[in-house]
Amino acid sequence: MVMKMNKSEFIKRLKEKTDYSDDRCVLVNDILESNFIFGRKNKEKIIHDLILKNFTEDEAENIYDISMNIIMSEIKSKVTHPFRRKN
Repeated sequence: MVMKMNKSEFIKRLKEKTDYSDDRCVLVNDILESNFIFGRKNKEKIIHDLILKNFTEDEAENIYDISMNIIMSEIKSKVTHPFRRKN
């Protein structure tokens, strides 16, 4: 069984950390969903896709780092507390 992070929760956390609008956060989420997140080549592809969607290179790298931190913290939480439910 694959545990998925709630899409709206991810967008909400991304919005809090980046201060972007909902539309921009949804755009970032769509780009992340269309690519496999882990790996060096995939990182470069995600950053390239973000640049194509009118983000600067610095913004794209920052967005990637923030997104990875959100995802990794969620994975860490699931590993350390596998049976805990979020309300």
